Amino acid sequence: MKYFASNLKINVKELPFFLAYGLFLLFSVLSTSLYYQYTSGAIYSCIMFMCMGIVVAGEIFIESQYNKKQLIALIISFTIYAIISYTSESFFTTVGMIPILLFSARKIDFNKIAYFSAFIFLFIMLFVMLSAKINIIDNITIISFNGRHREFLGFRFPLNPATLSFNISALWVYYKKRKIKWWENIVLLGMNVFIYIKTDSKLAFVSSVVVIFVGIVLKYHYDFICNRKIITYVITFSFFIALIISLVAALTYDYKIAWMRAINRFFEDRIFFANKSLKEYGVTLLGEKIPWVGFGTDDSGGVANNVYANYFYVDNMYIQVMQRYGLIFFSVYIIINTFMLYKCRKNKDMYALIIIALIAFKCIIDNLSFYIYYNTFWFMISYVLLYKQKSIKENPTIIKAFKKLKIAY
Repeated sequence: MKYFASNLKINVKELPFFLAYGLFLLFSVLSTSLYYQYTSGAIYSCIMFMCMGIVVAGEIFIESQYNKKQLIALIISFTIYAIISYTSESFFTTVGMIPILLFSARKIDFNKIAYFSAFIFLFIMLFVMLSAKINIIDNITIISFNGRHREFLGFRFPLNPATLSFNISALWVYYKKRKIKWWENIVLLGMNVFIYIKTDSKLAFVSSVVVIFVGIVLKYHYDFICNRKIITYVITFSFFIALIISLVAALTYDYKIAWMRAINRFFEDRIFFANKSLKEYGVTLLGEKIPWVGFGTDDSGGVANNVYANYFYVDNMYIQVMQRYGLIFFSVYIIINTFMLYKCRKNKDMYALIIIALIAFKCIIDNLSFYIYYNTFWFMISYVLLYKQKSIKENPTIIKAFKKLKIAY
């Protein structure tokens, strides 16, 4: 039987978004590699300005009419952008691009974005890794303070390529859905195994394996999962649940209690640093810059000398974003993402529901998924809330009809 596939052709109205988004992805991901020495500072700000200009031009000359829902979304997007700009003390930041790109993508099928993003990410990741292999840039190899042997593969942090690999896997599982073949799962697994062996990024590797496993389960048991009403309802609140877990773990941590120390060691001191950061800096309405010191490279591309003595970094996305960008932005982030999951459940999109829920819990130990160039599923917000022309294969009524007629979709 023939599959009903989404149309992947980019039309004229979508061109400004994909041009701006592609440019943004290229330079944002390169900024996390050792190529950042050539793209940082004024050059990167100019690229962000150019991306914004392309989006604004597209809105003025192509998409100049808005309905009531879109006007509300535009106001919310601009307000969030203003808060981020105020907190960051800059109009041109990667985080500031999030509301701009989300609004610009409101009329674009997420399947197109997923397909486009997966190939762009794969191309950039292979380009950086090959550049490191042939010594165009360095492939830093270190033994960290806890004895782990890790390669950076041309990136600034060992977790960068592992997170890219996870995002590629999640996007491909979502895009292919039940049409995914076993050889594709094997390729995805092989890619993640290679990255894990090189970077020793355990938690990112586990997340990638889980998302591949989720794809296999949904391929054969989609209806069974879809009919588990209570479970899917609980999953809708994944961001709230993950936030509560994060706060309880951080605020109640006591190094004098043996079992808490054991859990903290398992999560590589993440709970300790989250506890320390909350105690020292607290939380404000509009956020503040906090002098976190992460493990990675300095401006010259070498491992920063002060890391070993002064390491102090919050990997928990919820606590980091809450402290960095403030309670107002963070509250909007949690509420919108929860409503998005509710809409995914209502639309019976189990792939989006479970993958995004997995990302929500992954954010407990990894802050990188906050950035849109590491988490393309940000675009599901505009897709489920603003996009209207869903493809025929995603219509629950059509799906039921196909099943009764035993037609593949």
